[in-house]
Amino acid sequence: MIKKFFSNRNRPGWKYDSRLKKYYSWGFEMYLASGRRKRETGFLNRADVESVVVRIRQLEKEMRYGVTMSVEAPTLEEVSAKKLTLTASRREQVRAKRVLAVFRRVAQVKRVTELKTEHLQRFVDFRRKEVQPQSVDRELNIISGMLRAAVVHFPALSDWIVPRIPRPKHSKRRRERVISIQEVAKVLTWLYAPQEGETVRQSAKRRNVGHVFRVALLTGARKGELCKLRWSQVDWDAGVVQIIGTKTENRSEQTSRYIAIDRMLEVILRERQAVAGDFVFTRAGGEVTHYYKILKEACEACGVAYGKDVAGGFVTHDARHTAVTRMLRAGIDLATIGSITGHNDKTMILRYGHASTESQKRAIGVLEKFAGFDALGDGLETAIDSAPIYLGNQQGMVPEVGTKRRKA
Repeated sequence: MIKKFFSNRNRPGWKYDSRLKKYYSWGFEMYLASGRRKRETGFLNRADVESVVVRIRQLEKEMRYGVTMSVEAPTLEEVSAKKLTLTASRREQVRAKRVLAVFRRVAQVKRVTELKTEHLQRFVDFRRKEVQPQSVDRELNIISGMLRAAVVHFPALSDWIVPRIPRPKHSKRRRERVISIQEVAKVLTWLYAPQEGETVRQSAKRRNVGHVFRVALLTGARKGELCKLRWSQVDWDAGVVQIIGTKTENRSEQTSRYIAIDRMLEVILRERQAVAGDFVFTRAGGEVTHYYKILKEACEACGVAYGKDVAGGFVTHDARHTAVTRMLRAGIDLATIGSITGHNDKTMILRYGHASTESQKRAIGVLEKFAGFDALGDGLETAIDSAPIYLGNQQGMVPEVGTKRRKA
């Protein structure tokens, strides 16, 4: 039996329960094959206890039948290498390789079966000093995927229990930044206007950054989707561009959508046709050259706040928020917006759309017409003015009828 054990006195490794006012730890109580009763406490969590119980039962079988029921457990480095071979995306491979290397160095264990929650917590504490909790949480996804894949691909781990993953607490507040038309005009003007003393190549890079930023505003596409856009996805005869979703690139079934080529988008695409290559905005589907550096320079030159760590600053992904918000304000239906942005869930579209002062005033105006004088007539105003007004005093609530309201 696996359960929590409680004690009135403090013991090494035990935690304190403020509600019960007792100390506790996880442990197990079981009967061995010999009939002897075994009890052990002092474990940090249930997963560690389950792992120990599984190993005890396995050893009992080996001793009973006189055969070795398992092979040696794989090392953490072997499990990491297996995770990298299962990762299809080159970009994700590079990121996973870096994260797993740091994890092995911090955990300092050889065999994966030696891994416990405390080693994962050590990694979390180490990374919290360098990056935001959200980034640590994403890195834990890589580690968790590695451990769960190891159970499937290594027979020696078939009975091994994956330790609990300690997730760092972080704010789930969503970004509420919408790029204004004045900010767009300033940034695009700087990106497209010729700069004194720069070479033709520098001007082309800056102009390409302007194209990507502008297409993101025109289509609501993610920057990664535009970086991977190929010329084979541009159908001039049908007048559409196929956008393949980057959030589903590691899934068996990818999502794609078709966006009509309007006048502005056509001008940008025609200009990019002069650049040889299979991709529209990049050389090999990677990153736009010096994108973030150039966009930051443009914002600093124009006095526009830029960067997620800057108060009131925007990032490129906010162009997607802005596109959805502008379409919602214009009264475009959710199905049409979803066909452009690639959102299958209508609630996701509403999450990206942000209310404005103008839209709130229009909404309140609708409610005023429903619950106000326009819908119910002038009789409502007379009834409100002549209704009893209750004023509080020391003796209680005393009604007073009148057309003027006085403070209590």
